[in-house]
Amino acid sequence: MAGGQIYKGKDLRISVGGKTLYHSTSCSISVSTTLEAIATKDTEGTVNVPSNYEWSLSAESLTADKAVGGTQNDFYDLLQLQLKGEEVDIEMTTGKEGDVLMKGKAYIESTSISADTGSSSTSSFSFKGNGDLALTRFKKV
Repeated sequence: MAGGQIYKGKDLRISVGGKTLYHSTSCSISVSTTLEAIATKDTEGTVNVPSNYEWSLSAESLTADKAVGGTQNDFYDLLQLQLKGEEVDIEMTTGKEGDVLMKGKAYIESTSISADTGSSSTSSFSFKGNGDLALTRFKKV
């Protein structure tokens, strides 16, 4: 990505085990750092020192069955992985050369499906990072 260009929401997506989420409508990533507060008799205020961090990712999609042998994950695929308690490889990127790539290992923490009268069914997923979150640039292999 050239400097100053903004990432378009439609381009930034997640993939689980190398497969994007079928009919994805949104995704987000969150990183939180634990701050250790230190106050002594020699300080006037509290000094905060960064400690560990944790990260999570969430996504939403329209609920639909993918084609047999498809190259994407659907609600059923992710629910199966969650019920098995499997750690998954997860990443968030545009898939364009030089753009940001955030990746790591995670567990599927929750899945849900909503079906309101008069609208398409949606699925929601949350992932809890397990270990480090790598921040690099996407390179085509």
